Amino acid sequence: MTSVLDGTAPVRPEDLEEIWTPTAVLWEPGRRRVLVTQSRPDSTANAYVSSLCLHATAEGDAGEPVVLDSGPGVRLARFAPEGGALAWVAARDGGSVIRMLSGEAAIDGVRDIAELPDAVEELAWSPEGASLAVVARVPVDRAWFATPVDRRAPLRLTTLRSSADGIGWTVNNRRQIFIVDVASGDVRCVSDGTADDHDVAWTVDGAHLLFTSQRQPDWDLTEANALHRLDPASGALQTLTDTTREIIRPVPSPDGTRVAAIAVDIAHYPSSAFPALIDLTSGEVTDLRGVLDRDLTPGSLAWVSPDAFVALAGSEGRIDVVEITCAPGRPASVRTLLTGPRQITAFDSSEGRWVAVESAPSTPPRVIVADDAGGERVLHDPNAAYRDRHRLPDAHHVPVDIDGTRVDAWIALPDGEGPHPLIVWLQGGGTQYGYQWSHEVHTLLSDGYAVAWMNPRGSAGYGTAWMKVNAAPGADEPGQGWGNRDLDDIVAVVDHLLAGHPIDAPRVGVMGGSYGGMMTAFLLARTDLFAAGWAERGCYNLFSDAATKDEAPWFFEKYLGVSHLEDAAPYWDASPLKYVHGITAPLAIVHSEEDRRCAIQQAEELFFALRVLGRPAEFIRFPGEGHSLTREGTPVHRRQRGEILLEWFGETLSG
Repeated sequence: MTSVLDGTAPVRPEDLEEIWTPTAVLWEPGRRRVLVTQSRPDSTANAYVSSLCLHATAEGDAGEPVVLDSGPGVRLARFAPEGGALAWVAARDGGSVIRMLSGEAAIDGVRDIAELPDAVEELAWSPEGASLAVVARVPVDRAWFATPVDRRAPLRLTTLRSSADGIGWTVNNRRQIFIVDVASGDVRCVSDGTADDHDVAWTVDGAHLLFTSQRQPDWDLTEANALHRLDPASGALQTLTDTTREIIRPVPSPDGTRVAAIAVDIAHYPSSAFPALIDLTSGEVTDLRGVLDRDLTPGSLAWVSPDAFVALAGSEGRIDVVEITCAPGRPASVRTLLTGPRQITAFDSSEGRWVAVESAPSTPPRVIVADDAGGERVLHDPNAAYRDRHRLPDAHHVPVDIDGTRVDAWIALPDGEGPHPLIVWLQGGGTQYGYQWSHEVHTLLSDGYAVAWMNPRGSAGYGTAWMKVNAAPGADEPGQGWGNRDLDDIVAVVDHLLAGHPIDAPRVGVMGGSYGGMMTAFLLARTDLFAAGWAERGCYNLFSDAATKDEAPWFFEKYLGVSHLEDAAPYWDASPLKYVHGITAPLAIVHSEEDRRCAIQQAEELFFALRVLGRPAEFIRFPGEGHSLTREGTPVHRRQRGEILLEWFGETLSG
């Protein structure tokens, strides 16, 4: 019998809810207190429960933190600009309550200061600490949503992109900005109700609000937006930038003359999510890809001096903390503050001190801080007991040379000498794999599979040019198109791993979601490397997906260079369904009923074709879930999915 104390217990789908994920860290300005927000799935409540853990000091003798609040929907904790007060949001009766702790008060000093009937998605203190700006999604007609579905009036639409994955209807349920008076609790809406306003930030003088929104003509045909400035007293609104890019989470500089933001070049997509500076007088946007052409984490930008800001940057499988120096009139530069074979998923600093969340393939998320010797140490480790009980093999980095280009890959091996069956684990589009923690990978390892992952050309983490490889030959900046160079990279990596590791070549499976699901179908159709596949939330017929996804119409038009209404050929050429006759290995097709990124029709078409052709396939449909089932789905469905995954490969790769 396996002991649960000797680090050899297997990782199972049901113990996902034992693992806490610290999602945010804050260092209180002017003080030594550190706040950690953490969450975990809870199958009993079938929800994600969160807790706010306040460490009274970041010193070595800090002791156990005080839990200020816990339960589903506890989120968005923010210290006041000068410290001394903390505000956050908690879910209550379908709406939101804003809570506050002032000074050094104990937990019984927490008080509710305001309530809103809708879910609050953002919270920002005003510079003087007297007000909060919050963003909530507000129904245009609350009675319509309260009416039973079979009695609701029909929606009469004149624009596209009327709904979004994970949200539902957006055309009549827009994000709006409110100002909350901290002293009185008064709540005042300052948006005009005509657009979806979000990514709110105060100007440094507290007189205006900055936010992003799509207010241009034909906004529904693009993802591009603009930065706006609002005078909440008069309602006067000024548009500061053009609409050739998407601007994400602007952060004003300490002198108030510019903002740092993440930008995506929609006009020349595909593009990394890169750092940019916006002049608040002229609206000029400075593209900093010449300094750092990597994908930044939304919400991670923070100014650390009048001429420098920090950010989290995904690069070659890592997520690093970088500092970008951008003094006016001087060339910008970048330096790396925290790196290594890991991913930093949250970071904050104050007066030269920093706190961060780190994870790695064999290390569940934990909180680290700078120590007095210039190194780092663990402050908050909610998964220490889990790590001690379970065997969590590390992954090995395997760089593979493919015709002079290095493609990064990783492999983790289970116990035993082998040969082992192998699962090739593919990522979704616009993302990178590498040094991430994954409970799913460890369930596969515990079941005896080796697991490999990689970043083929087209993935994130290597810059815009690397991503553009997957643009079609007819795109404005031509590439080779989906299912070509990327497929060849995957095959080359698998061949390399088979030659150098104890892998049982006849028992190799492949799995992936979204783009990874599409590539799973491509690989089964066009190679004979794989004995089975698991294709999840993928798009398999780009022609039919072109008008049904919540990214339509701009996304495919940028990648393929043409509308499907003008030329169907590039869409069909990039569709795994075109090559479906080549799929002979067993394939699990997994999809969510409410997926609005890749509609479930995609899975229905692929399953239909395989069934008519008499090929071994199973269609697994999850009710009520969206595109992000594996990350944000209900805990019960995530557990059920994990159990079916092990069952599927147990049957198809049993040898």
